[in-house]
Amino acid sequence: AIRGLGGFHLVVDAANAEAVALLRRRKKRGAKPFALMAATLDSVQSYCRISSRERQLLSSSRRPIVLLEKKENGGLAANVAPGQNYLGFMLPYTPLHHLLLHDFGGVLVMTSANLSEEPIVTGNAEALEKLNGIADYFLLHDREILQRCDDSIVCVDEEQTRILRRSRGYVPAPVTIGDNDVPAMLAVGGTLKNTIALSRGGQVFLSQHIGDLDNERAYAFFRDSMDHLQRILQITPQYVVCDKHPEYLSTKWARAQKLPVIEVQHHHAHMAAVMAEHQLREKVLGLILDGTGFGEDGTIWGGELFAGDRRGFSRRAWLRPIPLPGGEAAIRNPWRIAWAILYSLEGTAKAGKDLPFPGDRDPRELENLAVMVRRGINTPLSSGCGRLFDGAAALLGLCSRIDYEAEAAIRLEMVADRTVVDGFGATARPGRFDGELDWAPLMAALVGEIRRRKEPRELAARFQNELAELWLRALLRAREELGLNKVVLSGGVFQNRFFSARLRLRLKQKGFTVYEHRLVPPNDGGLALGQIVVAREHLKAKTQSEEDYVLSHTR
Repeated sequence: AIRGLGGFHLVVDAANAEAVALLRRRKKRGAKPFALMAATLDSVQSYCRISSRERQLLSSSRRPIVLLEKKENGGLAANVAPGQNYLGFMLPYTPLHHLLLHDFGGVLVMTSANLSEEPIVTGNAEALEKLNGIADYFLLHDREILQRCDDSIVCVDEEQTRILRRSRGYVPAPVTIGDNDVPAMLAVGGTLKNTIALSRGGQVFLSQHIGDLDNERAYAFFRDSMDHLQRILQITPQYVVCDKHPEYLSTKWARAQKLPVIEVQHHHAHMAAVMAEHQLREKVLGLILDGTGFGEDGTIWGGELFAGDRRGFSRRAWLRPIPLPGGEAAIRNPWRIAWAILYSLEGTAKAGKDLPFPGDRDPRELENLAVMVRRGINTPLSSGCGRLFDGAAALLGLCSRIDYEAEAAIRLEMVADRTVVDGFGATARPGRFDGELDWAPLMAALVGEIRRRKEPRELAARFQNELAELWLRALLRAREELGLNKVVLSGGVFQNRFFSARLRLRLKQKGFTVYEHRLVPPNDGGLALGQIVVAREHLKAKTQSEEDYVLSHTR
């Protein structure tokens, strides 16, 4: 364990598969990729292909982790990033790093020093206690770390920098959104990949990556980050802004405060964040694709086509809700989603018995799930597009159980054959492209091709290409009806470079103007920015309404 700038790293030789496997066991980190550090750009280039833009990012003063296309047979241990097409590299950013890498000469795993999903360890005494049994040796120093801060993660997509985790090097640099005459606000983000934000005048200051608020230490870090950001920026918020999900810990915290609370719908916040980044104020189309967000009707949303602006939206199209037998258990075990899709298609507990999956499952287990889906017992419905990726990955035998968030969808992206440009054709498309979009023809086409023993690499590509066509047609329908040509894209699904590239290409071919994130992540790490943008518009509308009322009664 080595003490760094924003916390400790756990470090092993990246070429030693045994050491990497031991680190995974001790850290309780199954298959999630590890970050790597090399001494020089030339060293990185031995293992990855690097564009000029990626070189600039690696060498910049921000020193983020940059996701790079890996070369075959590079010499690093395969279990550093199992099943991945990319490796996350960074260059040294402290004198201690430079000394270590100079003397070592190879590549080091540099992963956050913590147990999985807990905040990074910062103090010497804390490290000796928390990392006992994980680290064999400790390299300590007396430079105190006042605020923990993880490494930032970025990638380059079509020569544009995309931020996937905004932290060290990027915070607390503000995002400018205009309109100085609005009271200061504190936005508390979501529950996954949490960040918070403070506004002052026309600027929004986002915190470093806090993480998932599902354990006591992460929640304590969340509260500490709010106090710290207010103190160093000398901002006293007059309003608190939160998600509408009643079970988010961030929402519960906001509702417990004495300040006025403004609640913002999850996917509208995603949409507004992109609009703020690009200074858009007019009405646009917003395609927001993620796994989970609390909908206006109290159900789980996540495959959403909106028309609207910073102040409001209308829901133009959405995915037909997918059954999630067991709720959270289905998200952790995508085979459950795959089987619920099969059951929805074929209507029998013996659905897909002739397929590799679910032919290998216990028939009694499948019968129990059939009862749950049929009767709606502990089986919430979700329009989340991410769940469709999970189901497809499980049907293709790529991932039946996840070790980390979005693992199934990532595996689907990684195996997709990039030479395949077709989908499944017209038979895989629903009969209408407004309102509820039926995924059944698409999934039936996928299952049919699996029965024909087509290669998973081909089918992973065709599934994603066809899904892009589905959303393209919904956007074309909305443009025809509303005359809106600008499209903003947001949500965790847009971290998938294969799917994003395909959809972006098709949108541009059809003449749409496409806007994507460039300053904050497309995942929930950018949610707090959007929350403040929407809340400010609501507050301005309320103020204007009150002024109009006073004016009308004084004439």
